[in-house]
Amino acid sequence: MDDSTDPTILDTPAEKLGASRRLFLGLAGAGAGAAALSACAAGGGSSDEGDGEAGVGTGEGEVSEDNPFGVSGDLPVDVVIFNGGYGDQYAKDAGDKYEEMYPDADVQVSSTVNIQPDLQPRFIGGNPPDLFDNSGAQSMNAGALVGEGSVAELDPLIEAASIDGGTIRDSLIPGSLDAGMYSGKLYALNYVYTVYAVWLSRKQFEEKGWSLPITWDDVMTIGEAAKAEGIALFPWGGQNASNYYRELALSMAIKEGGIEVQKNLDRLEPDAFEQESVVAAYAAIEDAVRAGYFLSGGAGIKHTEAQAQWVTGKAVMYPSGSWIENEQKGITPEDYEMVGVPTPQLSTGGAMPAEAIHGTAGEPFFVPSDAANGPGGLEFLRVMLSKEQAQNFSKITSSPTVLKDTIPEDAFGSTALASTNEMITAAGENTFNISHRDWYGLGPDTVTLWTEFLSGDLTADEAREREQSLIDAVREDDSIEKFDVPE
Repeated sequence: MDDSTDPTILDTPAEKLGASRRLFLGLAGAGAGAAALSACAAGGGSSDEGDGEAGVGTGEGEVSEDNPFGVSGDLPVDVVIFNGGYGDQYAKDAGDKYEEMYPDADVQVSSTVNIQPDLQPRFIGGNPPDLFDNSGAQSMNAGALVGEGSVAELDPLIEAASIDGGTIRDSLIPGSLDAGMYSGKLYALNYVYTVYAVWLSRKQFEEKGWSLPITWDDVMTIGEAAKAEGIALFPWGGQNASNYYRELALSMAIKEGGIEVQKNLDRLEPDAFEQESVVAAYAAIEDAVRAGYFLSGGAGIKHTEAQAQWVTGKAVMYPSGSWIENEQKGITPEDYEMVGVPTPQLSTGGAMPAEAIHGTAGEPFFVPSDAANGPGGLEFLRVMLSKEQAQNFSKITSSPTVLKDTIPEDAFGSTALASTNEMITAAGENTFNISHRDWYGLGPDTVTLWTEFLSGDLTADEAREREQSLIDAVREDDSIEKFDVPE
């Protein structure tokens, strides 16, 4: 085959970064009927084709406070869940509740770790699910889906009556809708409130006499002590390294330099990776690599294998989201006492306090504009956004949802969930989010460079230069829709 005619072989950064959108559209044009990406909904939603404002209309049932979307109770509902750190039991339980409310409905809840490979053909074929959880390393390019009108706006959902009374909007943690906003419009309902932190064993720290780290100097001091005992400071899995250590570096940079650092990154500024605090954060990671504090062999393993090394005593800390305890169930020792601490400060004089967190809603749920039963997809989300289902999720996964006041004082016996709650409370308004990676589908393109960086094959300066080239390519590619960054 001539590589120049193969749309999956891409040489330049701009080609790579525009690929998801262009290849998706190209395949749609070649597919049966070429109708998958039309913004016209087959089952309730409609919009002008390609305007990015697809909607889900009212179903055939009677609209009422108890049925705000006019759901037809005898129509099937097709839901696809990412079967990752949170599993899929919570969604199956929500499906049981839906069937209890609508006894004639056939609710199909399926799960996969391959969201894009499994769902892209369904979009192309014009039969997407009614609701899907767009998460994981193989998630679909959300920005492309929004830009082409392939997913519906969700304002009707949050303005609808909650199962528990009041509106759904009023029941949510402030700011939890922000991650699903694209240029001021809500397209994704992010269900889980995620706190990104550094996770460790409280029991181990107490036994070693180590204080919980607040600054990066504290982290390096612990790394030196651990290395002397033959223990690594950090484990890492090359296949997903950028998900965890890139996040750590950028969160440290934002805490040091302030929210404007985050905004410059999300705006794809030409000097985003030359900001002083970003330079310092990447240099800090490089210091740990060169000191030998990263566990060897990470390039060839997955993140779950690295996490297993951590909880079984081969490493001390791991940067991750608050899904980590649930993801490690069955491997973590019962007396491990997993807790999280906020991202370390680069200095004690940073722009944000030590308690500040990268806290945001995660696990984005979308309703396709071409869904056969879009109102059913919305109603399934409304079921998930009840206190009963939110508490069930937290009990199963040891993670909070975006609903307020649903975690009991005992945190269902989870040390990780209790510490997550404590971090949320302590942070108050000192929270931030980082959006450009998800907006522009940058995840896959950062994996290789971070594997090389953590292996010691790239310097911090080289890693930043390559990061900058990636966002430069997005900024300069007119075929990629850019999203507004709030002032």
